Amino acid sequence: MKDERVQEAIPTWKIVVFSLGGIGNAIIGSLMGLLTYFYVPPETAQAAFPAFITTKTFLGLTFVGLSGFIGNLLFLLLGPLVANWSDRSRSRMGRRKAFMLVAFLPLAAFTYLLFAPPVAGVSAANAAWLIAVIVFLNISRALYNVSGALVPEFGVNSGIIMKFGTYGAITWLVGYVMGSQLIFLVKDLLMRGGMSPVDAFRLTVGALIALSTVLLALQVFVVDEKRYGSGKASAIALLPALKKALGNRNFVLFTLIQQVYFWGDGFFQGGLVYFVTVLFGLPESMMLAFGGTIVLLSLVLYPIVGSVASKVGKKKLFLAALAVMTVVMVLFAFAGIIPLPRIVLAWIIVALTAAPSAVTGIIPGAMTNEIVREDCLRTGQPNEASFGAAAGILTAIPSGFVGLVMPSILLLGKGAANPAGIRLVALAGAACMALAFVALAAFYREKKLLASLASYGYE
Repeated sequence: MKDERVQEAIPTWKIVVFSLGGIGNAIIGSLMGLLTYFYVPPETAQAAFPAFITTKTFLGLTFVGLSGFIGNLLFLLLGPLVANWSDRSRSRMGRRKAFMLVAFLPLAAFTYLLFAPPVAGVSAANAAWLIAVIVFLNISRALYNVSGALVPEFGVNSGIIMKFGTYGAITWLVGYVMGSQLIFLVKDLLMRGGMSPVDAFRLTVGALIALSTVLLALQVFVVDEKRYGSGKASAIALLPALKKALGNRNFVLFTLIQQVYFWGDGFFQGGLVYFVTVLFGLPESMMLAFGGTIVLLSLVLYPIVGSVASKVGKKKLFLAALAVMTVVMVLFAFAGIIPLPRIVLAWIIVALTAAPSAVTGIIPGAMTNEIVREDCLRTGQPNEASFGAAAGILTAIPSGFVGLVMPSILLLGKGAANPAGIRLVALAGAACMALAFVALAAFYREKKLLASLASYGYE
């Protein structure tokens, strides 16, 4: 059944302001990704963090890895409950805005507390602290995560979805560089001023989280679901809503393919500081030089991505990005072995990474939003958030795979004398990228989806 209600198109300036919140989200996400770095740091003088939690393993797994896995599992298990609650909400603020308003401050606060264990040195109290913080952080994440359902709901045409994707990709990239790379430059500058590594790191984290809080508040402020949303609350209860989402073949397949890609990206993002400092023997501050260059090149390419996608299709563009990232991860794995100066190889990798970074920042999200938009139009049920929850169920266990195993892999060797663990991280990332490429090429049916969308006036 087609929805005859004509939605008001959200103006570009509001999409831009909404996307600025993506900087805050990306900073917080990047900082969460530094959990391993803080508690299982690389063996270089620059990290120099004291031990807070034991690195002893249980069945080959570290406490830090297990904690992150448990927290992520909690986030994904809460997702269906929160999503259905949001889909069916009749709040005057809007189905998503009320949740965002409640969650954004705790989300920022608990992210900082990840890096503030109460006891100096290895302690059971620190372990208990970390578990508690991770639990409350992931409750906050689950509440704020319903904001993602606004994009397919507001996306009345391909142009609006691509604007959300493009501006969101730009702001995510800026936030990622700030949260995963700029942080090392600022930390090093503070250390040169006499501050201890831990204090320098925490002060930088605190400043970044303060900025994130402001940007998330802007994102909450600009949301106006009465004007730009569907104007409907879902009538489907939790289990039927999940069954509906999980019955969408394209959605299930693409979610699983994305999960494999996310594994590869997780090994890339989590291993980057180890690749740069150990395999290439460069200071942590070079993270910003490399990251800044990728950002500038990606910004140049972002306007081109939408144009190319309209001509060749989003699927082909995503496939090309996966192929290049497979090569990049292999090059990381053999740094120091390939007969090229390491600094030359590093800049080659930076140049290669820019194009897939631009593509993966926009295209996978746009593909997912089109799948959700098509289902809601075809069925007449506006349960956008339930698709995010269904994705959480599909990936509940596998999504925590990288955080679970990466600390253990690094224990095989994370120093210049023995970098075996770091090289294995890079090869694992390459394998994931290659597997995602094969699955996307073989199983995803893009033409049928676009034909259905076109029947509902989506262009």
